[in-house]
Amino acid sequence: MDELDKKIIKLLQENGRLKFSEIARILKCPRTTVVQRVQKLESEGVIRGYRVIVDPWKIGYRYLAYIMLRVRKGLYARLDQSQIISKILQDTVARNDLPFVEEASIVTGVYDIVLKVWIRDWSELTRFLLSYLPRIEEIASTETFMVLQRMPAEPLPMPIKASGGEESESRKRS
Repeated sequence: MDELDKKIIKLLQENGRLKFSEIARILKCPRTTVVQRVQKLESEGVIRGYRVIVDPWKIGYRYLAYIMLRVRKGLYARLDQSQIISKILQDTVARNDLPFVEEASIVTGVYDIVLKVWIRDWSELTRFLLSYLPRIEEIASTETFMVLQRMPAEPLPMPIKASGGEESESRKRS
């Protein structure tokens, strides 16, 4: 990936609806070059897709929480962390009475799983914490952190930097 690829990615991260002709104009290069570069970045999996960012508040979600899960491990556990996450994600998509789990991660430290959860009302959170999660035998305990303010309010674009093992372009030229 060279500097032109990085500039194209940066522009698309800022506005995924930019037309190739506009990117070409901004970067002062042929439109065909932009098209070929984007197609290559997509085929290599660098650009994984394009999506709309929805405001959770406007579609009824009033609260954001991070729920930490401790998982029982060992001989008697039927599900491992990955299987627990899969079950939670499948169930929360299938059932309208559960919150939306935007993200789930297996982590190191005191907890085993972190869920990023959008909640419409307190009864939904209560049902999730007191009725749904305890039915998964492998979950030993939970701790919930309610978000007071997100900073920044929208996810930041992923910075495109040289990987650790590669020399930077300026070093190569020296």
